[in-house]
Amino acid sequence: MNDELLGPVRGRGLRTAAWVLYDLANTVYAATLTFLFTPWFGEQQGGLTGLAVVNFASMIVAGLVVPALGALVDHTTRTRRYLTVATLMCILALACWRFEFGTAWLLGCFFVANLAYNLSLLFYNSLLPSVAPPDRAGRVSALGVGVGYFATILVLIVLLELDVAPPNKFPIAGGLFLAFALPCLLLVRDRRRPDAGSTAVAVRAAFRTLKKTLRELPRHPSLFWFLLANFCFVDVLNTAVLFFAELTKSTFAPAAAAGTIELVGIHFDGDDGLLSLIKVCGLSLNGLALVYGLSIGRWTDRAPLAVIATGGIALFGALVGGAMFAGESALGDLLTLVALGAFGLTAIQAAGRKVIVLLAPRDQVGQYFGLYGITLKLSVFGGVIYGVVRDTFDAKAALLAQSPQLLLGLVFLAMVRLPKREGAA
Repeated sequence: MNDELLGPVRGRGLRTAAWVLYDLANTVYAATLTFLFTPWFGEQQGGLTGLAVVNFASMIVAGLVVPALGALVDHTTRTRRYLTVATLMCILALACWRFEFGTAWLLGCFFVANLAYNLSLLFYNSLLPSVAPPDRAGRVSALGVGVGYFATILVLIVLLELDVAPPNKFPIAGGLFLAFALPCLLLVRDRRRPDAGSTAVAVRAAFRTLKKTLRELPRHPSLFWFLLANFCFVDVLNTAVLFFAELTKSTFAPAAAAGTIELVGIHFDGDDGLLSLIKVCGLSLNGLALVYGLSIGRWTDRAPLAVIATGGIALFGALVGGAMFAGESALGDLLTLVALGAFGLTAIQAAGRKVIVLLAPRDQVGQYFGLYGITLKLSVFGGVIYGVVRDTFDAKAALLAQSPQLLLGLVFLAMVRLPKREGAA
């Protein structure tokens, strides 16, 4: 990638910072979903199967449209405009969780918010080559992931502590999302030249290009195997993000009621103690993810496949450790599910974007991120499995049920080869 694509050197650092800050902004949504909405919804409805099914549906719809949208982005380069629309839709639907008009209303607003959020990720990822050259894409991506986890810390410290009913916190979360997203929406634009033609022509061209890309996919085995591996990894990540707080709450609730939870000499008793434990686990998870994101940037640029493989192994250790220690030992849970899970989350997300940048031709970045987006959006089977197994058995069994696809992802990843000019892991 040359300086013409990246734009003038002056102001490039500001644009990169704005792009990184958007990762913090959209993580406000993910953190609100994990630590506020999901536990609250489970208490109100007496189960999580409905939420898991609607999450599955929203991700399927996103997965069906992101490839065409990725090709459209390449054709029009109106990436910032699309990102702005998707962001505002997500924020509005998130704020509408405030109004308790029944289960159908809540699930409908969740569907819209989740769909818009996942579409925004495509447009956001497609802007990465406009703020970072290929040899620094891994560092910028890892920085974005790390800084993004600061948003979860913000949600845990600010929103979770507010002495108001949970529904009243959702509009505040939407305001935080907007505040941190504005720099990217105002300063970062796609610096590629658009193709000539109207939007209607662009849409038709996008679908034609998508069909061609899909037909040619078997001729690019490394991309094919990486997409399969990423599908498996992200299936577990999506489940972890959605149900982490609920898992901690449901497994440690009996011990909190009995007053037997202890962590480094601190006791967590009753409902207040349980809430404090959730905050400690959440802050530890995201604090470690922030440290990991700031630490693995150079490694991600040198050996992205090794980063992903290590992240996958760490995530498997987190699943096993969580099944062993959740509800039994707060320290054991912290050292396995939290510490290993934080590295898995950071490594797989940061290095995945780097791999796509290495594999994608410069004029097809949006299409490749569209295909990458399929693996992000359709990786929702784990969430449905978790919801059903959790409501049928318990949260530990639901957590352990995520391990087969994770091991399969490691097998697929071993088949990937990166271009020699960039160095393969």
